Amino acid sequence: MINFILENKEWLFSGIGIFIVTGAWKFFTQSKSGASPVQLSKSEIPTIQEEKMTDKVDEISEVKGIVNRLNKFKELLNENRAYDEFTIAKLAEIMGLKSVGELENYFKGKSEPDFEFLKNFCNVFGVSYSWLSEGKGEPFYINKQTNYDPLAYYPYIEALHPEKIYFIRSDAREGYTFILLKLFDWKYEILHRSWNISSHVGAGGQSQIYGMYKLIKKLKEKSYLKCYGRILKDKDFDLLFQGKKFPSSIIDFKNQDSPWWDDFTDINHSYAISENYENWYGSEFMAAQRIVKLFLEQENK
Repeated sequence: MINFILENKEWLFSGIGIFIVTGAWKFFTQSKSGASPVQLSKSEIPTIQEEKMTDKVDEISEVKGIVNRLNKFKELLNENRAYDEFTIAKLAEIMGLKSVGELENYFKGKSEPDFEFLKNFCNVFGVSYSWLSEGKGEPFYINKQTNYDPLAYYPYIEALHPEKIYFIRSDAREGYTFILLKLFDWKYEILHRSWNISSHVGAGGQSQIYGMYKLIKKLKEKSYLKCYGRILKDKDFDLLFQGKKFPSSIIDFKNQDSPWWDDFTDINHSYAISENYENWYGSEFMAAQRIVKLFLEQENK
């Protein structure tokens, strides 16, 4: 043994030699005493990888997604709102909940909302259930059956008894138009069908223009004071129609109302302001009025 040490002293006293000898000595002494080496259980060894995985699961959990979307809804609801913001307390009162804390716990992720609550929340505030529960689609795009002819919406609009009826028109040459219904300050419904109110249409499009004329005329007879108009830039028009924004954040501003929908029914230009139509609404607006006149002439033959 002494000869071995003398012959290999340089290697034994190097860094690696000391490490091996020390390890061998510990193993020998533990074996001799009968004691087992101390080992940590797997659960006692924290790993960075496991901690990162836990954080990742929490970030992508579906419950957390719902919590994030609840808060996103509240943010959209209050966007561009100058005063009287919707608080959690106010939302809870609108829903008829027994306490503010019940709703606050959902918004803070302390409690998990059940499916019945989610459906009720969406119904009360006009939110897409697919968006709130699964993150699919847009917050205010509710997929319902649409009608080809604008006039076909009349019974539906009357049944809802909206506070206001908005005729939303794009300032694009084609004059794309859709209808927005205000049911409450906190709930709107978009009729997700747009119509081209211009000469850039075929026979089917012309009949739709005539259908829009008849719808407006019918609503004017019974709900004139509820009707309003907006002419929006393409960007705002798309954001609103696609359900990406809460409607009031785009349309609820002073001096924004446009009587274009009422002027559209003035096909004989009997209003004193009719000489301004082309300047205000463009030549395609005038062309759409001429299409309506042709349909009326054919009906009266």
